[in-house]
Amino acid sequence: MNILLIKPETVGIFSYTYLVEHEPLEMEYLYTVFTAMGHHAVIYDRRYELTSMKKKIREENPDVICVTGYITQQKLVYRYCEVIKAYRPEIKIILGGSNVEINYENYFDSKADYLYHLSGLENQKKLIRYIEQEKKRTDAAESEELKLEDIPGICYRKNGEWKVNPKVVETPADLPIPDRTYFYKNKKRFRYLCFKPLALVKNSYSCRKKCNFCFCTNRNSGRYACRSVESLVDEIASLDVPAIHITDDDFLIDEAYLKEFIRLIREKDIHKEYLIYGRADFIAHHEELMKELADIGLKLIMVGLEATSEEELDSYNKKVTVSENEECIRILSENDIFCAGLFIVHPGMTKEDFKKLYDWIAARDIIPTVSVFTPMQGSAMYKKYESQMIDRDVTKQDLFHCLLKPEHMSVRQFTREYYKLSMGLAFKNRKSKLYSKNNYFGAMLYVIKVIFVKLKRAIAL
Repeated sequence: MNILLIKPETVGIFSYTYLVEHEPLEMEYLYTVFTAMGHHAVIYDRRYELTSMKKKIREENPDVICVTGYITQQKLVYRYCEVIKAYRPEIKIILGGSNVEINYENYFDSKADYLYHLSGLENQKKLIRYIEQEKKRTDAAESEELKLEDIPGICYRKNGEWKVNPKVVETPADLPIPDRTYFYKNKKRFRYLCFKPLALVKNSYSCRKKCNFCFCTNRNSGRYACRSVESLVDEIASLDVPAIHITDDDFLIDEAYLKEFIRLIREKDIHKEYLIYGRADFIAHHEELMKELADIGLKLIMVGLEATSEEELDSYNKKVTVSENEECIRILSENDIFCAGLFIVHPGMTKEDFKKLYDWIAARDIIPTVSVFTPMQGSAMYKKYESQMIDRDVTKQDLFHCLLKPEHMSVRQFTREYYKLSMGLAFKNRKSKLYSKNNYFGAMLYVIKVIFVKLKRAIAL
């Protein structure tokens, strides 16, 4: 069969910047397993490819189209389905990705044929075999046919109603090494600020921690699972790229695992730079281990510092103290590891609170990203705040919009304070080495290009 793999264009404020661009790893995994099954698969990355949807369908003549996307791209994915079915109704559409995995009910009104609400690929392969079977159906084959109700982790229509097959717990140990043909053809595009070219490596599903604002903890049915250290290091060694982002929601989980990681990186004489996510409490209590990680190339840790008071940290169920945050910042600074600190501003803040937060961050060695408190659908806190949300537009669940009524100012004033804080911190850190390779003239040209592309796509999807 012919299978088209669609990576949607970026929506929101990040569509106007090329400071962070990641390879379409999820599509590379699908490409790998589908081609191994004997199918013809093509990655259609709409972030860069300007070919219209209809023209691409004419060129590739797909039997199946797979689309992935985040919650902010939900409306866009709906539109894709409408365009595809209006143009070629016989094409089977499969939707997947993190938002479908957690919030598959959101797509019951779409024109998709199947929803895949798992992280792994084994049952995705079964679904493709089922579609192929239906395409080649013969009476003689019916006795051995694969049935939809036997495929875990999918949603499908039966007699006009959606049926939801139960999830199963999976392990990333079952993932193949992705075919990175697409990546190597386009690797100059992929970066995280000064780290470029940058490859992604997937090592785990879900997270052991249960921060109530994060829905990643609910992936894989809330069960954390990771690959062996050996398979992780072998994949890193195979990559012809200077920088690696290990995409675990928290890579700093287990001391023994990390020590073995360090040993194997040294044993195989691998020289690369690493970006990871990690928790402040682990860093604060493992100073020597952080020195060892810095020695093998760890350059940046995205750390959820979140807040500057014990009360706020407790409200997020972080189970981290302010003193641990402080110790984390010190350790990273002394080991020349960028502390990409993640912070949250919430509806209870006053103008003075915004100023205090600026002063606290500005006084420390942090490259911050500040997000607006967002009850993300699928997170533990969503039900608590759902009735209080002043805007249900999922496109705005991007962590940059005020979705709850501020207590001490208007939404417009809160938004102004938020952007004043963010821009002020960005200006303060403008000379950081993290931004040293930014081409600001090129960035302006990129914004102009994005505007042109958006106008073009408004006319023809």
